[in-house]
Amino acid sequence: MAGLFVTTALILGLLGARRAKQGYADHRAKCLTGAVLGGLATVWCLNGAVAVADPLHQVSCRPSQPQSKTSAATGSSPASFHTTYCFKNGVQATVSAPKPYTPRQMKDDWERGYTPGNRTVAVEVTIRNGSTNVVDLAEFFGIAAKDANGRTAEAVFEGDDHSRGLGKTLLLPGMTKVVTQGFALPPNASKSMAVEVSLALASDRRAVWSGPDESAWWSGRVR
Repeated sequence: MAGLFVTTALILGLLGARRAKQGYADHRAKCLTGAVLGGLATVWCLNGAVAVADPLHQVSCRPSQPQSKTSAATGSSPASFHTTYCFKNGVQATVSAPKPYTPRQMKDDWERGYTPGNRTVAVEVTIRNGSTNVVDLAEFFGIAAKDANGRTAEAVFEGDDHSRGLGKTLLLPGMTKVVTQGFALPPNASKSMAVEVSLALASDRRAVWSGPDESAWWSGRVR
């Protein structure tokens, strides 16, 4: 409806300015002003239509790979790294291949958050809000991993992340957030790993989030 009205304003403004120029009407300046405002509103309306339509665009979610040694440990068929998984609530997640990563120096070794001697790697998880609702990652988003032997990998934390708000944990429709997470793998189980991205909310916060609990796995070799 907005597009119809602003387009009409643009057309009538141009017609009025033309008639005024021909001497059939007065107030040419007002007609031109109406045409300009109608044109700007038309562009604004088109931009809004694109912004609304973009979150509804579903990216290609490739099927999971066949069962492997790692997938048997996770109880599912993981996808390969760099593929995209579409959750039922519209959130889309892509996990990069793990690569070597050096945590920043801590005051004491015990503050590193992982067992000294383990191999540290990091993955980048790209989250895109492909739904038409606002998504708060702080409420239900989690990343975990398993090493090549199927055991839970140590997550590496370098202090509390206090970043909150729009574009950080709060995603409007169409917005994207990239999260980097480090893990520590035992040397004898560091050739491959599986990464889990989960959307789950604690039972005491069910009033905030009504979507289904869901998780997806990615697996592959470590660089």
